[in-house]
Amino acid sequence: MEKSIVKSVGKYRMEATYEKSGQTLSTDPGKESGGLGEYATPVDIMAQSLAACSLTTISMRAARENIDLTGAYAVVGEIVEDPATMTVTKINIEFHVKGVDESLRKKLETFAHKGCYVGNTLTCEKNFTFVWE
Repeated sequence: MEKSIVKSVGKYRMEATYEKSGQTLSTDPGKESGGLGEYATPVDIMAQSLAACSLTTISMRAARENIDLTGAYAVVGEIVEDPATMTVTKINIEFHVKGVDESLRKKLETFAHKGCYVGNTLTCEKNFTFVWE
């Protein structure tokens, strides 16, 4: 069973270690929330996870067409939070993808929205923009 251990290391900083590889990821709340603001917040990482999951999904779908999306990337933009409900209401992500003809673009966009576990779990608005280069 794969698992991670998350430890509080002071000043609201957390260190999450993925046991299988030993890789550690640190998080901080922003300075405005009393944190150190040196690392991504857990909300930032949630949005990054959405971008990574969606990009993985479209890369896998493109591979079925013998298209390698190495070099494609996603830029996580504004993350809209509602302090009254303590929820994220919107995540903006811009995907940059080269080497895909128009006939496959709609399929990849659909896969980005519907083929990702993270995206299917999150209830906030996911605003995806695609830049086909």
